Amino acid sequence: MKRFWPIQVLVWICVLFLHDKGVCQSDSVMLSNSPETITDNSTAGLSASSTQNDQNIPEGMKNILSEAQRYYLGGSLEIKSGESAKAREAFNKAVDLLLQSDYDLNSTPILKLFFEDLIQRIQEDESSYLKPPDASEEESESAVVDELDSLDLIPVIVDPSLQNTVAADLLDKKYDIPITLNDKVMEALDYWLNRGRKYFADGLVRSGRYQDMITRIFRDEGLPLDLMYLAQVESLFKTNALSRAQAKGIWQFGKGTAIRYGLKVNSYVDERSDPEKSTRAAARYLSDLFAMFNDWNLVLAAYNWGEGKVQNVMERSGLNDFWKLCDLKRKLPKETKNHVPLIQASIILARNPEKYGLPKELDAPLSYDLVSVSKPVDLKAVAKIFGITLEELKQLNPSLRRSSTPPNYPDFQLKVPAGSDSELLQKVAELPPVKVKAVAATGNRYKVQAGDTLSSIAQRYRITLAALQNANAGVSAKALRAGSWIQLPKTAGSQRSTVTSKAASSGAKASATKASVTSKTSAAQRSTSVAQSKSQSSGKITAAENKANKK
Repeated sequence: MKRFWPIQVLVWICVLFLHDKGVCQSDSVMLSNSPETITDNSTAGLSASSTQNDQNIPEGMKNILSEAQRYYLGGSLEIKSGESAKAREAFNKAVDLLLQSDYDLNSTPILKLFFEDLIQRIQEDESSYLKPPDASEEESESAVVDELDSLDLIPVIVDPSLQNTVAADLLDKKYDIPITLNDKVMEALDYWLNRGRKYFADGLVRSGRYQDMITRIFRDEGLPLDLMYLAQVESLFKTNALSRAQAKGIWQFGKGTAIRYGLKVNSYVDERSDPEKSTRAAARYLSDLFAMFNDWNLVLAAYNWGEGKVQNVMERSGLNDFWKLCDLKRKLPKETKNHVPLIQASIILARNPEKYGLPKELDAPLSYDLVSVSKPVDLKAVAKIFGITLEELKQLNPSLRRSSTPPNYPDFQLKVPAGSDSELLQKVAELPPVKVKAVAATGNRYKVQAGDTLSSIAQRYRITLAALQNANAGVSAKALRAGSWIQLPKTAGSQRSTVTSKAASSGAKASATKASVTSKTSAAQRSTSVAQSKSQSSGKITAAENKANKK
């Protein structure tokens, strides 16, 4: 096979991509608004602009490069005109031409460099015209925790038959953490079975994808398995659930806590959305909280509100019982008071779905193979190799925020369809790296969520409404729409990290508390603590206890 020198590669890149910007002035390709109406002068222009050495380039390869360029330029015009669907179709055709050609990318320098440049240009067009330059490409879903934070678990008249059914369940089943039958738990059950039934059913069905994995990890870490239904309350088991406070993933980690427990969170990958990695981090965080509080109700309260804040309330009140802390006026926030009863109610319902008319058929467990990728490769190219759509590949890899695997991440484990042939895995390894455009940090920007107002955003970040309006050229309430981005004043930056971290503590005392919670607790210590907890609670209640709880 004849080799092509780098100077020829540069000439061809110039001819194919830069002529429309005036860099190559000998000839130009005349484009209209559609790739189908590009004139025939394109091919003539290419050959006329080629150097003498270009005679070594096969005619078939020239045609492929010219056709790929035609599709790319057409797609570029479409995306600039707001036709994103047509643009993606054209971009895909350009990429397909190279991947499906008879030429090997890795052994053909001109094709390899052309491919890398093509992918970079497509990414730049998509980032410039589909979303702000610093916006992530993944789609986020609303987190159920936002709805539950404002939920008013008002006293309700509970159907006596429901209360009897629940009491019987507690007597018949052994739960992994103490379950209390009191008014608050009954109110939570009433919510899940009535106003929140659709929420609960959707989350329960979705949980089937992850139950086996969570069970394995929780057993590794010595955790009670019933704690998996914490994720039902946090996110309904949605990997890309994003709360108004910017907590994310199945376990709703704030960025600070996620990084503290070893998860990567940057412009290219957000492992809070990786089901397995985030579950491992959540298990270790829960274990560390139990080492601090030695009480699962207090652990769940601390998970929601922050360990430092819960410990401060305990020290000031002299109480170490969650239910008694709930009775104190203006001590625990409403969302934390709701959190524990909703989790206990979720455990009861998820362990006995048929008794409460809930779905028994759950989603099948996720299955996939792993391929090690230590360079940024184009996800569209990977999807083509396995014969799946880009969306299907992203569903397997919800932590990926862009259209490539992350740079500077040695041995990144990319999930691909289960049972993939080893030859396909090898093709992924042979894909050329793409040039990844550096992405600026989001900084002081905020993505507007449904239900947001200028006043609520200003209050959340502890800034004045006037300052927020000044930072956005006096943006009006009418111009505020979900999905849009607004600029936050620089003074709001320091508040942001506090808002986004569930485990954020207040004051030096809380900081010292956080420092004391580390991941050094051994698995053996965790197992011992959990075992002690299990021995103290079988989940059963006596008639006297039941009567007392009803008061």
